[in-house]
Amino acid sequence: MARGLLVSYAGYPYTPSSLTPDNGLASLAGALLTAGHQVNIIDYGTVAMMRRLFPPQLAQQLRPLAAQLLGSGQPPDPEVLAQLQQLSVQLEDHQRRELAVIGNELVAEVRRLQPDFVGFKLWNGDGFTGTVALAKRLHTEFPSLHIYAGGPQASWFREVIYWRTNIFEALAYGEGEQIIRDLAEHATGQRQLSSIPGIICPDNGQVHQVPRAEGLDLDQLPPPVYDEEIYPAMAGDQKIKIIVLDDSRGCPYSCGFCTHPRESGHRLRTASPERLVDMMEHIKQQYGVSAFRFSGSSTPGDLMRQVAEEVLARGLEVRYTCFGHFASADPDHFDLMARSGLYAIFFGIESGCPDILDKAVRKGIDLATVKDTVAAAKQAGIFTVTSMIVPLPFDTPQTIQQSLEFVCEIEPDAVPVQFPGLLPGTPWMDEPEKYAFEVDRQEALRVGLDYKIKLLFPPAYWDPLPYKINGMTFQEFTALTADFTRRLEERGILTGVPDDNALIAACAGLSPRQLRDQSRLWCLTGDAESMARMISQANRQIIPGDAPTK
Repeated sequence: MARGLLVSYAGYPYTPSSLTPDNGLASLAGALLTAGHQVNIIDYGTVAMMRRLFPPQLAQQLRPLAAQLLGSGQPPDPEVLAQLQQLSVQLEDHQRRELAVIGNELVAEVRRLQPDFVGFKLWNGDGFTGTVALAKRLHTEFPSLHIYAGGPQASWFREVIYWRTNIFEALAYGEGEQIIRDLAEHATGQRQLSSIPGIICPDNGQVHQVPRAEGLDLDQLPPPVYDEEIYPAMAGDQKIKIIVLDDSRGCPYSCGFCTHPRESGHRLRTASPERLVDMMEHIKQQYGVSAFRFSGSSTPGDLMRQVAEEVLARGLEVRYTCFGHFASADPDHFDLMARSGLYAIFFGIESGCPDILDKAVRKGIDLATVKDTVAAAKQAGIFTVTSMIVPLPFDTPQTIQQSLEFVCEIEPDAVPVQFPGLLPGTPWMDEPEKYAFEVDRQEALRVGLDYKIKLLFPPAYWDPLPYKINGMTFQEFTALTADFTRRLEERGILTGVPDDNALIAACAGLSPRQLRDQSRLWCLTGDAESMARMISQANRQIIPGDAPTK
């Protein structure tokens, strides 16, 4: 039997979504416990961590500047920009000092628990650099401790991580529920790393990648564990208690920008509807939680219909959100899904121009279908989110205007807008010249590994990413993103609210716009107290007063 410690440090929480429970860690814990091992989870994505990483004196100085920055919708004037830059440096210095304190606390926790191994979840930005620093601190204090890593950054960047650090004995890029059990055996001397499918490890100065195993049967996964004695961050109102469920893994599509096939393969695997509703019922009975988000990137419409039927047949009172794909969503099922508790659905459109969709996105959707599907979802009372990427490869002012008019015509409830990103293993990164990108691939991978979002500034003021699209620099194309967002808002279209935030708002008794605007200000100014009050209000709806709160 091994004892494992699972750790997630994602840095300062930028959105309410950063404060929801980590289903990946909970699922790994369930896998370890089922195999007879012991496990503890340290998740630093809490209100307390928000409070620690943003000192009150800086928060006080930032409030009037933040109100001006968010309220005007215009670039900050030079004086405000200079003040923000000064405060940003002070904030980064404070967070570095606090990270050292967190490292000391983690050392004390390892001494107390005496784990055989520590598994870190890797994130981007500060979540990467901070995690590496914590891992190095443990290695210095406990040279014989086995230290592994996994998570989204490991799945995307893989061997590139070893360009930056050799602190991790192995990286997991396959599905973690099996790998974590294999690593537990390695930590207790029962297994060689080279025999574990889905890991990457140093080997005589080289990096060895073991092919991953066949995809797991999602119906056979052990239940995730959110017990407070194992996962202390679940106590009280440190987390917004919306639980993510794995409805599907793998993606049969090949969208130009998407990492999901790299993460879990091209073969779509789904859990059965009975299994998914069993999990909802189990979590509600065990923890009192009645709000969920399905994790699949292209959840089949027929699966969601069957889930809805099963929820209604059992009389289960829940609210949930999911992703959808226009190729499989059936508008005739939306009324049924809404009655079962489906509150919000997220669709990726990315462009309102058919030529751009075909050439740049490769999404395989028809805009007439998009119109009918969005209209039916809204008619059923489902909060309908449709994402856009601006600019896309080959976009022109005319095609961007076409996208704007299309979005305004279909009037979704919210539209997250983002600039084009290059991530490892995507068609855009693998064949950049085919998609109008100019990029030094090695430099992009190096920079992307720990690229930092500068909380106090609009994207145009972040460090420039090392690529161009359609001949435009980072500052030029992010200016188009911001302009598109502004024009949508001027036309009455809400931006910046994904499906999970819409559900958080509903649980907290806020409109989606109120949650977006208020939480932006809270995160920007370190207002952990206001965030805590919102979370407490949301959790009172997610977990009714007479429900169990284990």
